[in-house]
Amino acid sequence: MSARIGTMATPSYIDCCAEPGLDWVLTLHQSTHDQETLLRCTACRAFWFHRFHEYADWAGGNDDLTSWYSRLTATEGERLRDSANPSGEDLSFLRTRPSWMDDAQGIHQVEGAPDRPYS
Repeated sequence: MSARIGTMATPSYIDCCAEPGLDWVLTLHQSTHDQETLLRCTACRAFWFHRFHEYADWAGGNDDLTSWYSRLTATEGERLRDSANPSGEDLSFLRTRPSWMDDAQGIHQVEGAPDRPYS
């Protein structure tokens, strides 16, 4: 069973509670190849930061799609949600935040996530 985030299913590895379901709260950044979103679990109300990046392989056609999901504290999530300029918020804490990473090599936990878009 999976909940929906707009048109995206909540990944099965989201581990904030027994029955997580992520809802969109706010888009912080969006470009052709990058997106940053603030999400919130409908069951336990935990905040999550989602970053998507697409590396376009113009020569070979095998684009690399990568997503990171980083659980936020309530204070961090509320700060981003309530910010007058969410795209300008300092996200440097993500560099050392344990996160889930989903890419062509599979799903794995990493010790940090990017703190800004690539494009």
